Amino acid sequence: MPDTIIVSDLDGTLLDSTSYSFTAAQPALDAIRTRGIPLVLCSSKTRTEIEGYRQRLDNRHPFIAENGGGIFIPRGYFSEPFEAETFDGYSLIRLGIPYAEIRSRFVRLRQQLGAGVRGFADMTDEEVATLTGLSREEARLSKQRDFDEPFVFDGAPDEHFLQAIEQSGLRWTQGQFFHIMGDHDKGRAVHLLKALYQHEYGAVASIGLGDNLNDLQMLQAVDHPVLVRHADGSHDARIAVPDLLKTQLPGPAGWNEAVLQLLSGNNTGLLIEIFNAALAAVDPYRAVLNFAKIENGCLHVGDARFDLAAFERIIVVGAGKATARMAQAAVALLGERISAGLIVVKDGHRLPLTIIEQVEAAHPVPNEAGEAGTKRILEMVQAADAKTLVICLLSGGGSALLVAPAEGMTLRDKQQATALLLQAGASIDELNAVRKHLSAVKGGRLAQAAYPAQVVTLLLSDVIGDRLDVIASGPTAPDGSTFDQALAAIAKYGLREKMPPRVMAHLERGAGGQVPETVKDGDRCLDKTRNVIVGAISLALDAAQEKSRQLGLATKIIGAELQGEARAAARFLAQTARATRAGLRAGERCCLLCGGETTVTVRGTGKGGRNQELALAFALEIEGLEGVSLLSAGTDGGDGPTDAAGAIVDGNTSVLARSLGLDPARYLDDNDSYSFFRQLDALSGGQTHFITGPTGTNVMDMQVLLLEKRGAA
Repeated sequence: MPDTIIVSDLDGTLLDSTSYSFTAAQPALDAIRTRGIPLVLCSSKTRTEIEGYRQRLDNRHPFIAENGGGIFIPRGYFSEPFEAETFDGYSLIRLGIPYAEIRSRFVRLRQQLGAGVRGFADMTDEEVATLTGLSREEARLSKQRDFDEPFVFDGAPDEHFLQAIEQSGLRWTQGQFFHIMGDHDKGRAVHLLKALYQHEYGAVASIGLGDNLNDLQMLQAVDHPVLVRHADGSHDARIAVPDLLKTQLPGPAGWNEAVLQLLSGNNTGLLIEIFNAALAAVDPYRAVLNFAKIENGCLHVGDARFDLAAFERIIVVGAGKATARMAQAAVALLGERISAGLIVVKDGHRLPLTIIEQVEAAHPVPNEAGEAGTKRILEMVQAADAKTLVICLLSGGGSALLVAPAEGMTLRDKQQATALLLQAGASIDELNAVRKHLSAVKGGRLAQAAYPAQVVTLLLSDVIGDRLDVIASGPTAPDGSTFDQALAAIAKYGLREKMPPRVMAHLERGAGGQVPETVKDGDRCLDKTRNVIVGAISLALDAAQEKSRQLGLATKIIGAELQGEARAAARFLAQTARATRAGLRAGERCCLLCGGETTVTVRGTGKGGRNQELALAFALEIEGLEGVSLLSAGTDGGDGPTDAAGAIVDGNTSVLARSLGLDPARYLDDNDSYSFFRQLDALSGGQTHFITGPTGTNVMDMQVLLLEKRGAA
């Protein structure tokens, strides 16, 4: 049972104004076919012309011909009888004056006024074909009219002739050509057809798409009017309809963007489509194979080249949320050349994989499984020699998954230290400075353990600035942080007395020179190490920008370094959204993109994650503001200790929540964003929680904002 119908003009709207192709609208056409939404063609074209396009579109729904002159409904389409005449397999609701009378009165007016004007009936098939761009056969069909006559002036439009048409009791309208007709229009036909759908199915929403003055009444008759941009970039300025949506793209491309947007419901579909395009661009499998290849017996990784004949063994190690997909690519590339391998992945992120073993471990607080897996990796690389090539695969999450406590430390010590810093809202730099100096593998120590083997590390970056020393805490990169900085981070958040005694003792010994520092620039192991970033948030944002442009949205990347408290970031994004929306013209839409990684200082007892907290805070900031929606999510599919990736909100989210008895501010104060969105969806039947499951990639978080200003002006 359809809950929506779409009524569409053809020329310049669903059909390209030059080629008459609807290819650019195919994604939206597929979507409405899948959802069973009737597409009603409503055109100035004749019945026989429209029948040709219905066949090409595999369309079996009613249609409106010649600017509303007749509604042609397939026999038996509606179950209840209605007043109509039988006509060639259709039930025809005739609204127009017969063509013969229209033509006779057109000729009489022309003679009386001596006007330089010609109708299609005055032209040969070849002349109509030349004028319209149609084929000769299509031009012949366009002349077989039932209710109106298209006409053109020899020069500029003759206002006296147009006035004479109106004074004679007829009407005229203008699309690609002028048309003379009786007292009918597309709007009246749409009203009648809508009533039949509503009688059959109950409440039915209507979407109407047009591009010219002859579509005005149709756009006035529907619930969601859309004005499609002309090929020259303009919109018909004569059309002013409340809540009019103006497309950014012309013709069928604009038709496609508008239909997809309106069918998405509160922009949810568009937000998800843009986010998914970003994920596809940073798929770890594709990222690795884009940067690594084998040619003439040599492995090329970025600018580095390795003669495979020089190595007796190749081992693959690594850790991170996206590392399983990276390892699949390594196997596809190297196959049986790999002697052994082991990676540590987040619980639930295991993928089918041969040759390379997988260990699942906890994140963000490390556990015994991660420690055991890392111990095995260290043993593998320590056994490597100068004739061994070590391929290291690292992605976000590697800091927690690749865990080897420094001598004298326990895993419990590291767990407590990590948890305290996370709860305090420490930045990733501060967190990593501490973790590196409590580790036997971070801060370049994995490369140190592998020396003298050749190490090449492929990294999928999840950190701001794509810093090698920060991604997974830099196991194969030089470290710029010090024991002193680790101690300073702990002191900053007042955690000295809360930290495990062994942690403080170890860090203080290091600051006093009694424990070796992490690997610094100039260390000999770095001469045998190459680090190559194969994917990052910038690539995801570029792909999201391209997708949003394809959807007809003017797009801007705000930045790739959003950081700080999630609530402060929400305030910044809300201010940016308000300012940007204020600069839009009526009917315009745009997309803002942002990436980064915020933090949350946990003061409440609730459950959530930085993206859900950001989204909830944003919803409060824009409460009641129309035309603003946001998706904030982790590209790995996770957000804090929850099964959600993030959330989707708009200006109505907080309003709706209050109407259902939920206080969004109270949930925010308790850091309980997860419970808020879960309960809101349960009570409203909506989709605010964004749950994807593991995506297989990880390049920080991403925010997609859609802005629009509706209206006629």
